[in-house]
Amino acid sequence: MGTRRREHQTLLEITTLSLRHGHDLHAILDATTVAATDVTGAQYGAFFYHDRDEKGDRLDLLTLAGALAKEFPGAEPVRHTPLFAPTFTGAAPVRIDDLAADPRYGRGSTGGVPRNHRPVRSYLAVPVTSTGGRVIGALLFGHAEPGRFDDEAEAAATSAALGAGIAIDNALLLGEQRAARELAEDREAAAAAAASRTALLQSITALLSTSATTADITSSVPRAVAEASGCVSAALYLLDDSRGVLTGHCHPPLPADLSAALSSIPVDADTPVTESVRTRSAVAFTHDDAARYADLRGLDPGAARSSLAVPLVERNGRALGSLIVNWADTTPRDDEVALFSSVAAQVSLALERAQLLDAERAARENLAGSVAALTDLARTLQSGLLPQRLPALERVTVAVRYQPAVVGAEVGGDWYDVIAVDDGVVFVIGDVQGHSTTAAGLMGQLRTAVRAYVSEGHGPAAALERTNRLLVDQAEELFATCCLVRLDQGSGTVTVATAGHPAPLVADGAGLRELEVEPGPPLGVDPAATYPTAAHRLRERSRVVLYTDGVVETRADQLDAGVDSLRRTVADNAGSPCEELANRIMASIPHRLDDDAAMLVLEYTGPDTQLEEAALPLPADVRAVAQSRAFLRTALTAWNAGELLDEAELVLSELVTNALVHTDSATGVLLRYDRTARRLTINVQDRSTRHPRERHAGADALGGRGLGIVETVADDWGVSEEGDGKTVWAELAIDGGVSPDGCAEHRAQPSRRSVE
Repeated sequence: MGTRRREHQTLLEITTLSLRHGHDLHAILDATTVAATDVTGAQYGAFFYHDRDEKGDRLDLLTLAGALAKEFPGAEPVRHTPLFAPTFTGAAPVRIDDLAADPRYGRGSTGGVPRNHRPVRSYLAVPVTSTGGRVIGALLFGHAEPGRFDDEAEAAATSAALGAGIAIDNALLLGEQRAARELAEDREAAAAAAASRTALLQSITALLSTSATTADITSSVPRAVAEASGCVSAALYLLDDSRGVLTGHCHPPLPADLSAALSSIPVDADTPVTESVRTRSAVAFTHDDAARYADLRGLDPGAARSSLAVPLVERNGRALGSLIVNWADTTPRDDEVALFSSVAAQVSLALERAQLLDAERAARENLAGSVAALTDLARTLQSGLLPQRLPALERVTVAVRYQPAVVGAEVGGDWYDVIAVDDGVVFVIGDVQGHSTTAAGLMGQLRTAVRAYVSEGHGPAAALERTNRLLVDQAEELFATCCLVRLDQGSGTVTVATAGHPAPLVADGAGLRELEVEPGPPLGVDPAATYPTAAHRLRERSRVVLYTDGVVETRADQLDAGVDSLRRTVADNAGSPCEELANRIMASIPHRLDDDAAMLVLEYTGPDTQLEEAALPLPADVRAVAQSRAFLRTALTAWNAGELLDEAELVLSELVTNALVHTDSATGVLLRYDRTARRLTINVQDRSTRHPRERHAGADALGGRGLGIVETVADDWGVSEEGDGKTVWAELAIDGGVSPDGCAEHRAQPSRRSVE
């Protein structure tokens, strides 16, 4: 519809030229050529007029746009050139994508144009006809590059030509009226008639330029015609194809007896109105002629003694209706045909434009209703894909927010989740690229996958790697970002991994900072991607904010402003409850939401234990055992946990030896001592995902008893997968160790792996 509006706007500008230039034909055609050259995208355009102007002079080339006259040959009239001649004799546009390739013109060195003519490859020409259908000239357009004119350009040029014909007729009429006034100043009646015609043309043109709807036109045009022309009444009859009738809009309103018969006329009725519509020609008649129309017999026309019916015809030839003008005298109005044909042509164009706008308005209203219904459906679907209930946590309060974009009705791909696991809780925030049911469905799959992997005991890195491979295997042309935060509620230990997602923010007594981590690539991009993790400690009461990019960025690239606003809001409200903090963050977003925004705010009360940690990287040889034992002794001495030394050395030695023998890749030891629970956790890391297998050694065997020893000595042990490797862990407690709640302590790590 945008293309047709441009055509109508161009046509309206051209047909109103007479308001600005009066009878100045050269000025009108010059403005027409400039406007048409611009709207078609031509390099240059020309208006050739081979009729006579208001003075009776014969004209040829009138005006050029985008070129100078000296760039074209002037010896031969252009209408005699084979390429240009058809436009001056026919009524159809000529469009050629490439003159050089056209079999009719491409064989010669000039491409079918006169020698010394400015280069032309793309060619478009439309005839300019008078209101009566006579060819009076042509609009010709050229471009040095091929293929520059399409259907849109042709339609625009045709509209310009039609408007030019109307403008020329108006100019000639105005010129004739001016000449009549100058030559017959003593004829007051003729001067008054000419003034009336001018007033009519100008008032109708001005009126139609501001009429936006069909109702505007039908309510205002009959009154304007009646008042400007001095007739007793005027009417517009519009064709209703669905009912097969012509509906009348009259000024002044018809008397009751005539209204019953003439307010709605079947298209097959025998009347001057229907005759003008069927024949597409003007019908002038008097009251005495009415007897020859069967459907007018017996009707009293009142003060109307003569009438003129002029058809309203769309540009494509489809009849729109008829304009009726009635006078009080009995003289047939054949001399008014040209005047009211011009009025009818302008009304037809205005009706075409108004009907288009009416259809657009109705379509917008229907679309608005559909979008509202679709938006409700999309939001319901989105809500169904997000967690309906969050777990109750011991030391963490959680607030979540999801805000859809303010435009569009498609479902977004943002999600959040909170997953309680044996050793704490995992918080998830993610965002699937795009807005569609496909993105929403993929979001649901990814949320389920992450939840499943985390629930199985996989750490943040391993869960992201497996989810990434799942997405790659699905061959979806979408990607997603995701961030996982595992929190040990008792100790405040935080493990973070991110797949192309913004790092979480944390605010505590030390200020505002990010939980920094080296980001991995988005999910679904690289099947071999790995996701580094980073460990942090929350040592006091803290607020942690996880968010999607809709919170901080827009299509206008206001990322910096959005991030600054978020950081300011979190810092200024770090002591607020998490629900209040979430509300203030959403309220302070400085931009219009072009994308969905999801957010998860944690209020952590702080650790309930005094946790000590120490880590040691190991060499991949037998030195690792001795180094790890010495490291253990030093740590336990510093922590005043010497009671655990003998058992701990035995377990650590067996775990490191097992890693060296069976994986060749012992990479490190992590010791974690909970002072409150008086419990030591030994973690030995390697680069193999194969689980350790307990063997049953015979009485004389020299090995194979390592895991049996660990099973016997440790209070608990198990395996946690981490990316491309694993961690084998074991826990030892000093007798009498209890948990902070007074119960016998049993510290559970990720679900214990069964021994093969």
